[in-house]
Amino acid sequence: MCYVPLKSRAKNPTSTRMPLDSTPENDIAERLRLWRKTVLELTQKEFAEATGVHLSAIRKYENRNSEPSSESLLAIAGTGVDLHWLLTGEGQGDMRALAKRLGSAANTEGVADLVHGLMAIEELLHGIPDHKRSAVLDEIVSRLREVKRVADLEILVAKLQRES
Repeated sequence: MCYVPLKSRAKNPTSTRMPLDSTPENDIAERLRLWRKTVLELTQKEFAEATGVHLSAIRKYENRNSEPSSESLLAIAGTGVDLHWLLTGEGQGDMRALAKRLGSAANTEGVADLVHGLMAIEELLHGIPDHKRSAVLDEIVSRLREVKRVADLEILVAKLQRES
């Protein structure tokens, strides 16, 4: 649990518990909320339904009253979040920066699909030797540039057609 016991009083041997103060190192709550709201764009209720974790548990996790159990973490991982990042803040990069870069132009499904796709690519590349990984990344970038050029040309053609 994410609690710090207070000093017990001599007359009352049971200790009172209070939520652990948030620091960047232990702020699973903030990262969970960031993932749920910014990347998945789900309410707590929708997130609870998607993961099968009780709504009250989701609220406790995000309010820093409790840390997710291993069962809850496995269920939450089903949404595509990198558990290493969720638990430590390392490994997946800054999701806030990613969400800002994607901006309001991307729809919820598009953002989630992009994040899941990037994580899948990262996972696949992880076990490949450096020289092969570099070649694969060069090919991916080359293909993306070509797709971007075609999309830009299609926009230009559509604009010219509207003007004529």
